[in-house]
Amino acid sequence: MEVAPKKVHIKTFGCQMNVYDSNRMLGLLQERGFVVEPDLREADVVLINTCSIRAKSEQKVLSLLGELKGLKDKKPETVLGISGCIGQRMGRTLLHRVPHLDLVFGPDSVDRVVPLVEEVMARGARLVEAEFEKMSRAYVQPAVVLDKAKPSEYLTIMKGCDHFCTYCIVPYVRGREKSRAIAEVLEDVRKLVDRGTKEIVFLGQNINTYGKGTEENLAQLIERAHEIEGLERIRYVTSHPRDLGMDLIEQFGKLPKLMPALHLPFQSGSNRILKRMSRLYTREDYLLKVEALRKACPEIALSTDAIVGFPGETEEEFEETLTLMEQVKFSLAFMFKYSPRPGTRAMIYAGEEVPEKIKEARLARLLKVVYPQIDAENRQYIGKITPVLIEAMDKKDMNFTGRNPAGKLVHVFNAGAACVGKVIDVEVTDANGSNLKGYYVHAERNAEPKTIKPRRAAEALPA
Repeated sequence: MEVAPKKVHIKTFGCQMNVYDSNRMLGLLQERGFVVEPDLREADVVLINTCSIRAKSEQKVLSLLGELKGLKDKKPETVLGISGCIGQRMGRTLLHRVPHLDLVFGPDSVDRVVPLVEEVMARGARLVEAEFEKMSRAYVQPAVVLDKAKPSEYLTIMKGCDHFCTYCIVPYVRGREKSRAIAEVLEDVRKLVDRGTKEIVFLGQNINTYGKGTEENLAQLIERAHEIEGLERIRYVTSHPRDLGMDLIEQFGKLPKLMPALHLPFQSGSNRILKRMSRLYTREDYLLKVEALRKACPEIALSTDAIVGFPGETEEEFEETLTLMEQVKFSLAFMFKYSPRPGTRAMIYAGEEVPEKIKEARLARLLKVVYPQIDAENRQYIGKITPVLIEAMDKKDMNFTGRNPAGKLVHVFNAGAACVGKVIDVEVTDANGSNLKGYYVHAERNAEPKTIKPRRAAEALPA
C-alpha cells in the first residue's frame, strides 16, 4: 500500500532572512517528498522559524508554543520544532521549558532540516542543534530546486555580523560574518531568472561587508549580477553607514538595474548615544553618506531604522533624532522603543533605563514627524507615471500589487493575471502614507503588458 507523503507547515516570524530561510527549508523538505500543508492543525511537521531581535517577537513565539500544546496532546506523533534566532539563543533551555517541543535548531542548521526532522520522526528523540559552523569567512549553501519562482525573490549572500552594536543580539544568534562565493550566488540568480524572477533582493545582516576576508566584495557582485540577461532589478539590504563605501554609492548613479532605493539605519541622531550603541560613526558621518548618495543618484529613496529611549537618552538627545529625521526626509522609516535583550552589551546600562511612558511619548512624537513626510512624498506621485513590477494579486482587495523603483508599494486596479512578473507603466491616481494606487495605462487599448527596460525616468518620479 502506498504511504501518504508527510505534510509540513512552517510559520515564520521576523525579517527577510527568516522568510528566506523558511523557503529554503520548505524546498529541502519538498525535495525529500514532504508536501506543504497550509493548515497548521493538519500538518505532520510544524516548524516555527523565529526572530529574537526584540522581546515582543520572543513573547509571540512562546505564546504560540503554549497554544500548540493542545495540538500535540491530540496528535502526539506531530513533530513540533523551533528554528532560527530563538532556537540559537535558548537551545536546550527551550526543550526543558516546553516539554511538548521535539526539535530546536539555529540558523546555521537550516540546511540540515531534513535529517533533523527525519531523526525525530524515526527515533522519537528530542533534538537540539544550536552550534555555529566552524569559523570561516566563506560558506557553501546547497542548491534548492524551485519549480517556479516569484517575480521578486530574496537571496541570502552572507550571514552573521562582526559589529557588536550594544543593543543587538544578532552576532550572538547568527554568528560572525561568512559569505558565499560570487560564482555560487550568480548561479542561484540565473536559476531564479530562468524560473520567472525579474528582481533579486540580496540579503545580509551587514551586507556592505559581503566578502570580508576574501578577494570578493559587494560592488563586484552587483556588477556581475547586472550583466545577467533577464534580470531587470537589483536591490540589497541591510546597509551599515560605516561600511557603505563610495564604490557602492557611485553604483546607484551608474547601473540602471540597481534600483534607486537604499535602507540605511541611523538608529540615533545623538553622537553620545551612537557611541553608547557602538555604531562606529557619527551623526556628521551619516549625513555625509546621505549627501553622497543623493549626489550620485538624486532620486534615491532612503529608508531607515531609529531607536528611541536607549538607556541614558536625554530629551535633548532625542530631539537630535527628531532633527535628523526632519533634515533627511526618509521615504520610509521603522521606529522602535528600545527593547533590552539579555546577553547584549547594553545590559551594562541597567539602571539608566528611560521610563516606558517617556519612551512611548518620544515614539509618538517621532511618528508625528515622519508619517506626514512620507505621506507628502507619496502624494507627489499623483498624476505621474511610474514603472511597477507586478508581484501578485491582493486577494483582499482583488487588485494587483507591486513596487516601483523606489520600493513604493503600488496597488493597480485594472491589471490582470497576465501582468504578474511584468514591469508595467502605472498612472498614480491616489496615495497615502503607506502605498500608491493607480491604473495600468495601456490596459484600455487591450495591449499586452510590456516589459520595460529598467530606467531612472525623471518624469516618473517626484521632483
